[in-house]
Amino acid sequence: MEYTVQNLEYAVSVFYNGEQTERANAHAWLTTAQRVPEAWNFVWDLLQPTKGTEVQFYASTTLHTKILRCWNEVPPESYEELGNKLLQAVFTYSNGPKIVTNRLCISLAAFILQQGTVDLATILRPLSNVENTSLLLEVLTVIPEEFNSMTMALELRTKNRIALQQACPAVLDDMLRYLQTVYNDFQEQPSADLIQTWTTAASCACSWLTLDGEDAADNVVLADRMPLCRALLTVVHVLYTWNDAVSDSSLEACEASLAALREAGGARHRHTALQLLADLAALTAPIMRKDDVPNSINEELLLALITCCVALGETHAKALVEVTETNDASENACGARQLLDILLAAQAAPGHYPVHETRSNLVFGFWYTLQDEVLHIIDDTKVIHPVWKEVFSRLLLALVTKSEAAPENNLSKDDLELLRCYRQDIADTVMYCFAILGDWCWSTVESAFNSAETDSRREAALHIFLSLADAAPYERAPDALFNMLEHAVNIANTSTDNRMLNTALDCLGGYASWLSSVSGQERCAALGLSSVMAAGAALQRCVAPAALALRKLCADCSAPAADLAPDIVHAARSTGGRSDGWVRRQLCGAAGAALAAAPPLLAAPLLEDLARTLRDDIAMQRRDVNLTCCAAECAAVVMAALAPSPALAAQLFRIIAPTLPPLAQHEALVEYLFTILKQTVSALMEECVPLVAEIAELLMTGFTNFSCAPGLDIVKLMVLVVGEWSGSAALVSSVVATSVQELAPQPAARPDLSDGLFAMLMALTKKKPEVLNWIEHLLPELVDLGGNSIRVWAPGAVRSVCGWLSALCVARPRAAHARGAALTHALLICIGGVMPRNQVMPVSDLLLSMNRADWGEEEEKLETWLRTSLAPSDFPTPHATHAHKQKFIAGVLRERTSKRRILEVVQEFSLACRGLIGTEYSRQAIASRSLVS
Repeated sequence: MEYTVQNLEYAVSVFYNGEQTERANAHAWLTTAQRVPEAWNFVWDLLQPTKGTEVQFYASTTLHTKILRCWNEVPPESYEELGNKLLQAVFTYSNGPKIVTNRLCISLAAFILQQGTVDLATILRPLSNVENTSLLLEVLTVIPEEFNSMTMALELRTKNRIALQQACPAVLDDMLRYLQTVYNDFQEQPSADLIQTWTTAASCACSWLTLDGEDAADNVVLADRMPLCRALLTVVHVLYTWNDAVSDSSLEACEASLAALREAGGARHRHTALQLLADLAALTAPIMRKDDVPNSINEELLLALITCCVALGETHAKALVEVTETNDASENACGARQLLDILLAAQAAPGHYPVHETRSNLVFGFWYTLQDEVLHIIDDTKVIHPVWKEVFSRLLLALVTKSEAAPENNLSKDDLELLRCYRQDIADTVMYCFAILGDWCWSTVESAFNSAETDSRREAALHIFLSLADAAPYERAPDALFNMLEHAVNIANTSTDNRMLNTALDCLGGYASWLSSVSGQERCAALGLSSVMAAGAALQRCVAPAALALRKLCADCSAPAADLAPDIVHAARSTGGRSDGWVRRQLCGAAGAALAAAPPLLAAPLLEDLARTLRDDIAMQRRDVNLTCCAAECAAVVMAALAPSPALAAQLFRIIAPTLPPLAQHEALVEYLFTILKQTVSALMEECVPLVAEIAELLMTGFTNFSCAPGLDIVKLMVLVVGEWSGSAALVSSVVATSVQELAPQPAARPDLSDGLFAMLMALTKKKPEVLNWIEHLLPELVDLGGNSIRVWAPGAVRSVCGWLSALCVARPRAAHARGAALTHALLICIGGVMPRNQVMPVSDLLLSMNRADWGEEEEKLETWLRTSLAPSDFPTPHATHAHKQKFIAGVLRERTSKRRILEVVQEFSLACRGLIGTEYSRQAIASRSLVS
């Protein structure tokens, strides 16, 4: 179909109004039309004011695409004509539609940048009169945005960066001039047009302030920006003064001003930074005093203010900490302390998150930055200033308050998920408090728990207590910690409130490892026993959390688990304990740990009862794979838990062994069989020798029927643990041959199996090189399979493939030499563009191994293979020149020791093959390598 105006209009109509298939076809055709040379002509016909908005938008988008992608089609003598046409189009659509105006402004920005921002003022001069102010501001706003998003050559980007940085001060001065009206003596609310001008000026300033942000903060003196910062703050002050509820255009202006302020305040200059923080605190404090209430009508304004406070507080955290520790009563010092008070108040915002407020969620990151700066000072002085104990004590109490959740019947599913994430953020922030306050945290939390008047507040205190579990002191029991854990035990024994019970049980499980460390103390030993009993008692009321707590307690607290082993095994065998798969796995894990800790004479009969139950359920699961009893998985869990007692693990395997062979015949169950076998070998280690033949037979049968990576993992483990036995060579040869047969037709079809095969071979070749004798006849096929896997870049498997081939070059170089040419060719295909650019390392490591391999008296070596493969002019790609190839070959052959240096050689050649040498990406890649080295 011809690219006529009529056809294009029809295609646009189909794209917006047609059926799904028609829309897809129209989209493909319209996208192609954007790249043809005729597009430079038809866009102007489609941009006529008489056309529909959809057609106009397509035309403006096409113009932008042409300027970005097809700039080489425009001769330099046509630049001026194209610029005039663009300006005329911008004038034509000055009153909308807005989406067309915006796209044309972006096109004009791209036009400016493609020329290296030459004479920006001259190009924009036609927009500089009063009636075109909004257009000028919009074009200025999108220029930095387009610069940051455009793909351009390194030289052009550098030229643009220099030109834009030179223009930036003048642009910001102009924006300040537009904002000067905020200082007028307003007798009534500012007009809508004036507010819009403030919004646009603030947005433009923000855009230029973010220009190449990594360099801006280091090249600017903050004092030079203070007039702009104060004008932006005044915008918020004026609009808040004239609006009880700041919304719509006023809110948009405030948000734009505060966003610009965040960027403007990023420059480092201690004294001026403190002035800015003081000014921001002076603006925010009265607003917080008035509107810091649940369901505030100015919640969105508060969000913007707190975001700004957090951003600037983090940027200038060092200055904030230093001035707070002084006794300075200056305005700046008082402002810094006031900012801390504001952020503490925001963290403790009244009401429940996320029902009544959302601003408290914004402050968490600030506390990390603050405590990090405080700890740096402590490292130097070895003393914590009292002010930080006060600040973080207030923060900890605020976190207890905010951890309190609204009733669940008031929360939607989305709210519940938000609350879960919020409480996790609280838990992280509690650890920041611990870094400053230490053991004082437990006393604070205990006081909060004891003074709580409602169950929800007590639950919140328990949640904070749970957050401190990882900080519990090893082999030491502070009274407050001990008392809080006793409270958790009492609640687990008595509470019927679901949330309270969940948190109490989580506390018991969370402090299990601490309980094991203090089990030598009499009162702590009793607490451990009561904790296990409480978790067991809660199984009827809150089964999942109780089962998890019980598993953690039994795994860590061996003494009470051993004492209660009969009860725990009974719970694992009970009907209720078997009704849910996840719960049953936890209970079986608890039972296994308890049996491993119990005296053998007590454990053996209990294990036999549990094993018989599992054996019968495995038989049922075998007959109906859809059963939820998950007996096979549970058997593996018990086996893993019995690792400290190999005799019991062997007893379990002997009891369930008769039911295992049929699992090898079911694809849905064979991985469970492999899990049982792996846990058996891991639990028994060298003591599995009497069972190794039976395990190997089960493994070979299952793998022959359904080859998968877990089976290969067991073979690797058996060979590494047991070594050689009568059937070891047959087992390894069988699984390798089966895997090769499965993978050979399509190496990328089973990346999990490919990764498992070559990971096994790599480990065995490095640690047990004699295994290569067992698979001597399969080595040619394996090397071919490895080369094919590299050539098609099988995701997830290439690292292990290259790792094994590298090990083979060391252990058995002659086996790799026969396929050396094909292997080198495959590697070059990958380097040329098949592999992702960030995954070069496995290939470079293999090249290094091939270069330093001992090929003996063979004439053909890596140098021959490289020169032969790279001889064709268009291989690996037409972008790679003869000079690139020669430099690559020399770099590879020269390097025989350093993985880093050969990686750099391969990365550079890969960039050359992709035509990326001299681009911005190439600059960044080289810079990152220099940084790492």
